[in-house]
Amino acid sequence: MIGGTRHDHRHAADICRENGWGVGTRLIGDAGLGATVICITALGTEVMLARMISHDGDPVVYCGEQAWRLGARDWCRIGC
Repeated sequence: MIGGTRHDHRHAADICRENGWGVGTRLIGDAGLGATVICITALGTEVMLARMISHDGDPVVYCGEQAWRLGARDWCRIGC
């Protein structure tokens, strides 16, 4: 993706589809408080559901899935 996801206020599901990110894709992004890793669990028409895997290097033991926006930080697939 050219330009990243920061400040992209389109629906998260549209951004995911444009980038080829689907269920099971792990994304990493940092909003200045440490890197967060999420795993996409569902894509709807507009909404992306994901669960947090880790934050600032620490694993998140239990975190239910929730809707995520992608415009607050630049997200990329793990390994970017």
